[in-house]
Order: sequence, then structure tokens, then C-alpha cells
Amino acid sequence: MEMRTMSRSRRRGHGRRWLIGLIVVLVLIAGGATVASIALRPVNTARERVTELAMKRNKITSATQFFRVSRQHTYYSVIGENKKHQEIGVIVKDKSKKITTVQMKNGLSAAEVRNLVKSKYQPKRITSLGLAIYEQVPVWEVTFTDKQGNLNLITFQFSDGKAVRTIQHL
Repeated sequence: MEMRTMSRSRRRGHGRRWLIGLIVVLVLIAGGATVASIALRPVNTARERVTELAMKRNKITSATQFFRVSRQHTYYSVIGENKKHQEIGVIVKDKSKKITTVQMKNGLSAAEVRNLVKSKYQPKRITSLGLAIYEQVPVWEVTFTDKQGNLNLITFQFSDGKAVRTIQHL
């Protein structure tokens, strides 16, 4: 009889360990989600601000893509459709309310730029891509790591994909 009671108490202790382990895992997941939410808050706020600004100025009616580029200045851009169902890109410099609008049909799309970089530079990983302004011209800014692990920055003219600035092997 004593043996049965011992095995039951061992089983109860084993169940408590599982419960404590489960609680620890849940606390770690909740903590990670909280940290991620706090870290992404500035980008989400900028996304909302730029999208709202573009919609208020009747440039777009819906947003499909958002980009952030930070070099000498920070640029936020949103791509969406206007009332005529044309794809439009809206570029805003940091906290400015001045916007630059581009017709996406008149230039390269994000996918085309990504493919251009992949075919020309064979990157290990594209780390960022976004619409910005460089010398008063709309551009795509792309950063990527090459196979040797070096950081590279290429600025492509929006209209024709010509490389206007190249910084390689940082």
C-alpha cells in the first residue's frame, strides 16, 4: 500500500513541473511579444501617419505597401491605388508634410528592383528596400549583404533602374 501512495505523489509532482514549465514558456512568449511591439511602435506610427497624409491629400484610397529608408535623411513611402485604380507611390521625408507622388507604371516596382539586384549582384540577403528621394529624384534604395558578408548600398533611379549611387563592401 505504501508503494501506491509514493507513486501517486510522484505523479502529482511531475504534473506540477509541467505546469510550471508551461507557465514559464507562456511568460517568455508574452515578454517577447511585448518587446517586439514596443520596438515596432515608431515604424507603425510612421506608417499610419504617412498613409493618413496620402489619403487626406487624395493621392491614394488604399495602401498596399510601406517602406522606410534611412540614410542621410529618413524617408517613408507608401504604395497604393488612387480613385482611378492606378498604382501610386507617395514619398514623405521624415516628419515633413511635403509629399512626392510617382505613378508606379512610369518606373520600376519593388519586385523588379529586387530581381535586378538579385541578377546583377547575387546578394546573400537583401536587408532593405524602399522608395526615397536622392538629389530631387525618386529612387529605390537597396541594401544587401553579399556572399562575403559585406554590406552594400545601391541607389537606383525610379524611372529607368539606372544605378545613381553605389557603395559596396562596407
